[in-house]
Amino acid sequence: MTTRPDCELSIIIPALNEAAQLPALITALGSQQEIAIEIIVADGGSSDETTPLCRAAAHAVKVPFRVIDTPPGRARQMNAGSRHAVADELLFLHADTTLDDPLLLANAKRYMHGARSKNSSDHIAGHFGLHFIRTQNNHDSGYYFFEAKTRLNRRDCINGDQGFWLSKTYLQQLGGFDESLNFMEDARLAHKIFDHGRWVTLPGRVGTSARRFEIEGLKQRQTLNAIICNFDRIGFHQFFDVATEAYRQQDQTGNLNLVPFFKIIHRLVFTKGLNQGLRYWLDTGRYVAENAWQLAFQRDCQRNRKAGYPPGEGEQSTLIFYDRRIAPLINSRPATVITALLTLLWFYGVLLIGQLRS
Repeated sequence: MTTRPDCELSIIIPALNEAAQLPALITALGSQQEIAIEIIVADGGSSDETTPLCRAAAHAVKVPFRVIDTPPGRARQMNAGSRHAVADELLFLHADTTLDDPLLLANAKRYMHGARSKNSSDHIAGHFGLHFIRTQNNHDSGYYFFEAKTRLNRRDCINGDQGFWLSKTYLQQLGGFDESLNFMEDARLAHKIFDHGRWVTLPGRVGTSARRFEIEGLKQRQTLNAIICNFDRIGFHQFFDVATEAYRQQDQTGNLNLVPFFKIIHRLVFTKGLNQGLRYWLDTGRYVAENAWQLAFQRDCQRNRKAGYPPGEGEQSTLIFYDRRIAPLINSRPATVITALLTLLWFYGVLLIGQLRS
């Protein structure tokens, strides 16, 4: 199907064997109103029915649609998709994203235009708040907290599940998605935007499955996510080479066991010498201190949830107080050293308990 000359938004979706989920997203995108879109699926070598099923879904809703074949790797796929985009506006979505508002993209387009006009700059990127689609009714407060976090514009609160909306020109200025490593490409682009531009939260929300959290455990999965974000930030990349295989071994085992990952960290962190190992722990302490605001935000979430506010709405008085009064103390060098020591004690405490139980 050919693209329309009035295309306002190119939606780029990296895919690899997504026949079970991607056609539903294509159908939902075809139902969007008051905006002219095209859909580009950047396929990294699917061996299932992803391509024919997506073509059929796009034909049924009469939405402009293309598949481009790319080498595997989400960063490579998204960069390739952006190069084929017709529109000046780009939206990157994951294949398992769900939409429940037919005006979501039209409202987001107006919001982005307003944000650019207000700031007199194109160096702005937008993301949606996230809604977890659940099959279990436990951990309500935990999901509320994590959904509320996705409405914030803070480091490590924005990832590809929420959708990335920015202009093609701005993406090119940022150098596109980082293809040098096969992980965390969304986080690295998000950090670039924090460094050189501004993030805004778009109106509405997108959905994603909570299946991984329900199978692995919400607390365990979020703990591993925090470890991954920390190690990517501090440059401890050798962890990912080894941890990938450990994760594959647990992928079908259900509840996530963190002890194998802690053993990997213990084995690797001092392989480059004592000084480098201590530097990694000090940098980890700095990362933990930078994220201590989440304790204040959690208190606000507890109060807002009790008052009946949807995630992301309600007062944030505790967080505001933290940012103004506590953060300067927590982010000082002495506090960073103390936080590093406390993190080290927590780490080896968890590792010891896990080994005694095994």
